[in-house]
Amino acid sequence: MISRRLVRIKAMQTYYSFLQGNENLPVSKVWNELERSINKSYELYIYLHCLLIAVFDFAAERVEINRKKLIPTHENLNPNTKFIDNKIIDTFRSNPVINKYMSNNDYNWQEYSQFINNLWILITNSEYYSKFMASDIISVKEDYNIIENIILKTISQNDELDDFLEEKSIYWNDDVEFMLSNILQSIKKLNDKNIGQFHLLPVFKNEDDENFAKVLIKKTALNKNKFDDIIINTLQKWELERVAFTDRVILHLALCEFTEMPNMPVKVTINEYLEIAKYYSTEKSSIFINGILDKIYVKLREENNFNKSGLGLVDV
Repeated sequence: MISRRLVRIKAMQTYYSFLQGNENLPVSKVWNELERSINKSYELYIYLHCLLIAVFDFAAERVEINRKKLIPTHENLNPNTKFIDNKIIDTFRSNPVINKYMSNNDYNWQEYSQFINNLWILITNSEYYSKFMASDIISVKEDYNIIENIILKTISQNDELDDFLEEKSIYWNDDVEFMLSNILQSIKKLNDKNIGQFHLLPVFKNEDDENFAKVLIKKTALNKNKFDDIIINTLQKWELERVAFTDRVILHLALCEFTEMPNMPVKVTINEYLEIAKYYSTEKSSIFINGILDKIYVKLREENNFNKSGLGLVDV
């Protein structure tokens, strides 16, 4: 579930902290910090499921409140329950992991009832909600469509949500779009026949991805002095102090993939860190990093110090 792009971003943040003041930390502790950061991202994945449940629960409460009015209307007594009868949300509620989080006040959104109310107003005033409620079609596909619209057109564009998430974790705002995408991915193929097979995505897609995270942070921390030397030799007339700190961090991680990951294609490594640099570093960082990595790549090949095999040989 945690993509390699997100692993690289989390590794960059963890390694940045390590170089800034925690260089005496044992390598095992550095991995523990990265693992903790990744697990926090997974908590956000669960937390967003809880948010969806909270929205649908709020809608159900509105229905009950209207039914109990002193002078209820015909519509109050005979409400359209298509929205609150969402079968996918029911599977969320019955999932043991989500259910455990919902029992914790830190995750069930009860303290943010006004935010849920504001979200509900946005949803009910939307065109997609009106069309959904007016349709006579009842199916898991319809249930997915309304959730998809809520996520893409209301939740993902909500600035107020960003403020709440930042209170929980300073890194969550970077993760929210990716986690919302994962929620949609996990429910997109559900239908009336397989609705009971819903399951949360695991933290890592497979063992290879978990090993990638471990090797990346551990080997980078172990070889930081070696990577600094490589950068200095490549800079020629420049001093290391002139390199932006974030660029140095990114270069170290890229060099780890160059030298410690035989099966990782060079172009993949370069492209991934250039994209990260565009978002997290200075305006010209991606150009600088691209130039340095190209020079290092050429030099390593000339010196036969390029440790690549299998898929890693694609670009060599």
